[in-house]
Amino acid sequence: MATVVLIAYHGDAWLPACLKTLADASADPLHLVLVDNAGNTILDEVDLSAFEAEVLSTPRPMGFAEANNFALVEASRLRETVLFLNQDTMSPPGWVDACLQGLATHSHFGAVSPLIRTYEDDGWDPSFLDCLSEAQEAALQREEGGQRILTTQTAPAPALLVRTAVLQDTGPFDPVYGSYYEDYDLCRRIRAQGRAVGFCRNARVRHFSGGSTTTEAQERRRMRQVIRNRVLYELRKGDAPRWWAVLKRVLGDFPWRLARGVAGTPSSQPPSVTLKAYADLANIAGRLVSKQRDRQMWEQYLMKLRWKKRMTEHTAKRPSRYA
Repeated sequence: MATVVLIAYHGDAWLPACLKTLADASADPLHLVLVDNAGNTILDEVDLSAFEAEVLSTPRPMGFAEANNFALVEASRLRETVLFLNQDTMSPPGWVDACLQGLATHSHFGAVSPLIRTYEDDGWDPSFLDCLSEAQEAALQREEGGQRILTTQTAPAPALLVRTAVLQDTGPFDPVYGSYYEDYDLCRRIRAQGRAVGFCRNARVRHFSGGSTTTEAQERRRMRQVIRNRVLYELRKGDAPRWWAVLKRVLGDFPWRLARGVAGTPSSQPPSVTLKAYADLANIAGRLVSKQRDRQMWEQYLMKLRWKKRMTEHTAKRPSRYA
């Protein structure tokens, strides 16, 4: 059984279809934690009768990572699996049960995702394809059979199921990311525990990539966050001394991105986006150059959340058959 954490952020256009289709994603009623994270006007009108639902409200608009963490600690309970689900998704029947069965059958997996299609179901979601190797993508395009779960390094958070016991040990999303790469960072910590991450081949979900980005200004803010967070993620997963890795970024990646932006090469960003992204990185310089400082601030955040206490309480509330 699963607890679904669904963050509603200016979600009026997405929530009706998301919730209507989610009701059929499992044969058993799902425990739904629906979080009002600003900009929603229809939460009092949506039909939640198909779920064991509770509605929470954040004290202020939060980034994706922090809003999900708020849900985890403020929910009345958590079942043995947590499903982080984006509001801009639609759910084919039975996909949640297929993923739960995959976790039940393959005990070494700490987190799984369904295969992710586009919202119109006319192709594969780009964030999903980015997680596959070339061989895995080629086999998928040929619709070849194979392992029930595709093992990968990362899985994106449009629809990510994580064992609650694994979350208890790894901790939640790191809010230093805000939005983008917080899911990859969680997968990195899951793998560091010796658990696997992957995609269930017999489960699919549909996702509208970029549902919260509708203007040029929003797209530039998004790319600013992506550039910033990619640097932090790459530094954390690397083995080189932090100061040396940061120096290489400043002397290599930064001028390269600026030059591409000035030249206007394909897929490049305007110089102002790169400059602002690296200015954002300067604001967390202590975490970038020092693994010890990075770890210390993470531990302080967990203490602020009362993470261990809340997760222990959730475990105590869980029926014995889920223990």
